[in-house]
Amino acid sequence: MERYTQRREETWALAEGAELSRALDRLGRCEDLLSDLEREQTELAQKLEELRLQGKNKTVQFKELMARKLVNQQLRLRLEQYRLP
Repeated sequence: MERYTQRREETWALAEGAELSRALDRLGRCEDLLSDLEREQTELAQKLEELRLQGKNKTVQFKELMARKLVNQQLRLRLEQYRLP
């Protein structure tokens, strides 16, 4: 992966030779990812609750949605380790 930033003590700076526009583009895509994960988690929780209320908590669909929710949750936890969200 090409680095656009460089760590300097408690802050970040543009890496030598890196273009600010590319760094901002990547930052924007990371922010989009975080936003999409948050939205998807909310949607998954709603769908899972609907299936629970219908007594469909043992269906393949329920299990697939739950697996997706858990994968997203693990990804968010990993991102939180880097103080991203």
